[in-house]
Amino acid sequence: MNLLSLLTAFVPWIAFTLLAGSTLESLILAFVVALALTILTSYKQLLKGYILSVITMVFFVVFFILIVGLQQYYLANYLAVLSMLILTVVCWATMLFHFPFTLQYSREGVEPERAQSAPFLHVNYIITAVWGIAFTLGFLVNAFLLVRHDPGLAMLGNLPWVFMIIAIGFTVWYPSYVHKQRALQAGAYQ
Repeated sequence: MNLLSLLTAFVPWIAFTLLAGSTLESLILAFVVALALTILTSYKQLLKGYILSVITMVFFVVFFILIVGLQQYYLANYLAVLSMLILTVVCWATMLFHFPFTLQYSREGVEPERAQSAPFLHVNYIITAVWGIAFTLGFLVNAFLLVRHDPGLAMLGNLPWVFMIIAIGFTVWYPSYVHKQRALQAGAYQ
């Protein structure tokens, strides 16, 4: 898996989250930076139609137009929930349509016959499912915090970051684990 390429696809989301504040100016800055980073970090993926990159671009363009252009400021209150919901839908929908989103990143630099193999696809289903769980949990936390306005619960807002870090760690660990297990099984048969 081209882990760097996959993680780079999340840079605009991370930058947006860090920059978006409670003022319109900070929100505009966050949108501009997120859009610029999407183009800079995912230019090739956008041209190739990578699902995550295209969804990222569409999300930031649509909400920039709605919030800034059409002055639907109330939508800013829902961006954390909506972003996690969109990422959740991407994960589960790509699996439902038998094309887990991580597959596009995994195929980079891999010979075509290996990229079509059942074990390769299985690994991508598992990794995409882990990302799906992370985003689903992040969505649930953000939805809970949106409904429950309690300053004492503010620390829960960090949980989506924890879930993403776990997903990143799993994405790094799992392919090498599977490769080692297959090597051990092959050695046992000889």
